[in-house]
Amino acid sequence: MVTALATAPSAAAQPSTDPAVPTARVKDAPLSDINRNVVPPGGIKAAMTGGNTVFADVREAKPRADGYRHIDTPSLISKLKREGLNTYVYGIWDSPTDWDDLRTEFAPAAGRAGIRIWVYVVPPSECMDNPVPSRSGRCSRPYKLDFVSWAREIAKLSVANPNVVAWAIDDFLVGANSELFTPDYMQKIVDSQDSVNPKLGFYTTAYYGEAVSDSFYARFGPYIDGIVYPYLGYSNNTQDPSAVGPNLDTILKQTQPRGLGVLFLLYTNRFLDAANPPTETYVAKSIENAMPYVRDGRILGINNYGLPLGDKPALAGDNRAAHGIGRFSVALASYAGTRAGEYGQAEQTVLVNPFARRKTISFADFDWYYGNLGGSGYHYKQLLVDGKVVWESDVTDAGGDTYQQRTVDVTDALRDKVSATIALRVIDKYGVGDYPLDIGFDDVRGDGLLVLNGGFEGDWGWKISANGHSILPSIDLYATDRPARIRDAVALSMRGLPYFAPPVPPERQGPGYRTDNFAMFGHGRLSLSAPPKTPIPAGGCASATQVMRVDPSSARYEISFWDYDQYAKTQAIRDFLSKRLLIDGNEVYHHDISDGPEYTWMNGDGGQGPIDISAFVRGKDKVTVSYQLCADRSIPDLAIDVGVDTMTAVGLDVRNPGFESTGDWALTTTNPVLKPAIKIVR
Repeated sequence: MVTALATAPSAAAQPSTDPAVPTARVKDAPLSDINRNVVPPGGIKAAMTGGNTVFADVREAKPRADGYRHIDTPSLISKLKREGLNTYVYGIWDSPTDWDDLRTEFAPAAGRAGIRIWVYVVPPSECMDNPVPSRSGRCSRPYKLDFVSWAREIAKLSVANPNVVAWAIDDFLVGANSELFTPDYMQKIVDSQDSVNPKLGFYTTAYYGEAVSDSFYARFGPYIDGIVYPYLGYSNNTQDPSAVGPNLDTILKQTQPRGLGVLFLLYTNRFLDAANPPTETYVAKSIENAMPYVRDGRILGINNYGLPLGDKPALAGDNRAAHGIGRFSVALASYAGTRAGEYGQAEQTVLVNPFARRKTISFADFDWYYGNLGGSGYHYKQLLVDGKVVWESDVTDAGGDTYQQRTVDVTDALRDKVSATIALRVIDKYGVGDYPLDIGFDDVRGDGLLVLNGGFEGDWGWKISANGHSILPSIDLYATDRPARIRDAVALSMRGLPYFAPPVPPERQGPGYRTDNFAMFGHGRLSLSAPPKTPIPAGGCASATQVMRVDPSSARYEISFWDYDQYAKTQAIRDFLSKRLLIDGNEVYHHDISDGPEYTWMNGDGGQGPIDISAFVRGKDKVTVSYQLCADRSIPDLAIDVGVDTMTAVGLDVRNPGFESTGDWALTTTNPVLKPAIKIVR
């Protein structure tokens, strides 16, 4: 912070008299004194919870007298110790009580337990502050976007609690954030901090493009002690651990000469732009690849972001197999570019029955992120026999996000053969810049040939390959206990021990497709939908309504729920359909269906989180709560399925909050096309 750049210590360094140059304290290459101060013996072994993850169960089960669920300090510290972690990155974002919980409870208790703390605050792009309580979302409170005050107050906290060793700003240059963080403002931040505790570390998030940029360090290097680098492979994903070493090597060429530290951030929970969530094997291998850099001090350590410390199972909707627990997936993340001819595939050599008169290969496939409003001619699904295409279909075909059965006659392709190599492939005919997808194949069977592991119920029988880094093929196995597996992978790998994933237990196969259950948890969800190829007239809503009892003694009232829909990437459909929540007819939530990531359960897009409904509830003994999908304008064709699940509240009695039965909710519609239903799939 506030330091001149140097490649070696210099006792002769003097404060600059040039007002355009920050007041100088020397940064020793390859690592400054401040960076050495924040690192415990053996390197930083950290966790961070909350944010846009799912398993943020670090809060007390019941609200306190103020109506808020506070951080469960004893439980959180116990879990950190159990996983062998020595640092907690404390995010201040989810609740207005976060800062006071840190000051008065967590920091002192963590100090007694030998756990260091990094404080994490959010920039303008993540502060959803609004003077109207029901419209106000998550933000770092109480100082919000006053980072001069944050610097001063965190420094004061670090003096009172020496285990508070650093702080950082999330998503530092995302969107228009850089307009705030000018050189003058950065100087005020570090001056405010250093006037209280010049030994406190100050860091910013830097994604790979920033972390390797000369201009980033030229602009911000004088003010920061280092960066928090979120690892996303080569192409914005949480599947490929192979880029850990190459990416860190390139970053260190920038940071080491400047004496800046690097904290490696690993997504152990979902990353919103990735097509598939991380697995325990990915987490373990990524840590294994990063640990040599921790051991020899080249990086400060590892922050396991979104570590699932709670006791919930994996999301039900993460099982995208047609049947069972496995499928072949070909994924491409948001904002990941491809080139023409890039592909991912699964292949195997099959035995052919030379006496079979007719030979066929059947399989099921589905397309998520498919472009039913355009975008044809880019991604293609293919079946190949001995390298020749015998079937192909654009991902924009009529199948969509429901598995479709295919049967391909391969008699001619296998004529006079006793063996052959078959391959399922997704290929780009033209390169794309931002066209995410997740293609699934399952239930592969042969007639006149023998296919092994056609249900992809294990990681055997198929050779998985790709000719680039962007399109990612994998056998995707769903494990109900994935959060626990990831915790085990972190605990062992951070100790330098090998992790071997146990076999994934099979799942009883029921009728229909497994993806018919896209609940968040359990088997049920609320569905508000419109069918394809059907004009939707303007006006009217599909609704799920419940009359809820009010606790008159509650200090405040809030309601929280998770929802999803399909169309975040397709702004062409904006302003046609909207999601709404009403309390006694008063609208307290209004989002367009084009909000947020596609097919992703969100607790309110844009940092909405729990909604403060005190103004609409206080003084009543009951209220009518209604979740709606409404047609704001007519549209000729817009197939949609809005899901709602996992509703919770403070001060209200919510019955059947997970939609696990058909009771307690009244389902109505005032638009003939929009249909409400509680979908339960077992």
